[in-house]
Formats: sequence, structure tokens, C-alpha cells
Amino acid sequence: MLKKKKKYYQKYRNYYFCEFILLIGWITNFMFFSKFYEEAIFYVDKNARFMIQLLFIVTYYFDELLKYLFVVFLLMTLNLFLLMTFYIKNRRETNSQREMNVSILVFLLIIAINGIALLTTIIWPLFLLLFIAALTIVYIIYVITKYLYEEKEEFYEENELVKSEGPFPTKEAAEKYAEEFLAHWTDYFSKNGYTLTEFTKYDEKNEWHVEIIVQTMK
Repeated sequence: MLKKKKKYYQKYRNYYFCEFILLIGWITNFMFFSKFYEEAIFYVDKNARFMIQLLFIVTYYFDELLKYLFVVFLLMTLNLFLLMTFYIKNRRETNSQREMNVSILVFLLIIAINGIALLTTIIWPLFLLLFIAALTIVYIIYVITKYLYEEKEEFYEENELVKSEGPFPTKEAAEKYAEEFLAHWTDYFSKNGYTLTEFTKYDEKNEWHVEIIVQTMK
């Protein structure tokens, strides 16, 4: 189990490294922004209406505020894009669902913590608009990517290998993986006129491998 987890995290270490860089970016930006915000909020009339307070900061600190808005938009977009690419790459790893879910939860937690912190400021409407814009952009990219991916996956040659996984220490482990894979993808391939067939193979190292091929429905 530990070996499988280690192998999984090594496989996706570039994503974790990128997330670490983005986390440093969030922390650095938040430190500078906090200093700026403390200075700006000091001169705001606390008894004035919310819109007056917001307009005051935007009017008198526009240039500096614009820099922070741009950085936040960039960080949020990159964070969401990294999350999207990580999810897409993990979709077929049916034997690593737990590791994937934990990683996605951590990625989302980083986004949520920073988002909530910024939304507690007076200028939260501006940040909210940026978050919505970033989410919209990444969602559009996701839809386009998903469409192109599915279009690419629609056509297969007879007996084409679509998945090869292993090694597994036991036959039972290999069969469990094959069962989970088929349960996840059978309906999708059936809609496109294909059936999935699995083969478990035993090698000279006393290890098991799984191969999944597609066949045209008769």
C-alpha cells in the first residue's frame, strides 16, 4: 500500500511542485496586500456606507490596487487550471481514487482559504468578480478539452489496447483493478459501440499485469 502511494505521488510530483510554487505566491501576495490594506483602511470612514468605503479605496489607491487584483486573478486562474489538468490526468487511475481525492481536497483547500481571506475585505466585490472570471475561463477550457478528448477517444481499432497496468503482486489485485476499470468505463465505450475485454497475464518475475482491449459490438 505504501509503495503504491509513493509511486502515485512520484508520478504526479510536478503537479505538487507547481502547487507549492503557487502557495508561495499566495503567501507572498497576501503579506504585501495585508500591509497595503491596513494602510488604506486606516483612512476609510468606518461610519460611511459600504459603497462609499469601496469607492474611496478604489479611487485613491487605484494603481496599487490594480496590481494586487491582477496578481490575485493570475494566481486563482493558475490554481484552477492546475486543478483541472490534475483531475483530467487522474480520471483513468481507478486504483488511485483515494490519493486523487486527497490531493484534490488539498488543492481546493488552498484556493478556499485564500479566497475566503480576500472576501473578508471591503473590496470583496472586486475579488468575487475576479474569482468568477477565473472560474469561467478555466471551465471553458475544461469543456473544450473534454470535448476534444472524447472526440479523439471515439474511434478505436479492433482489439486495440486502451489500458495496460501493473505489476500487481497477486492475481486477486490484478482482477480487482480490472473489475474497477471495467465498472468505470464500460458504459462510456458501450455508447460508442465498443465492448471492453480484460486479460490478466503472469510474467517471469511472479507479477501480474492487466491489459484492456476494445472490440466492436457485434
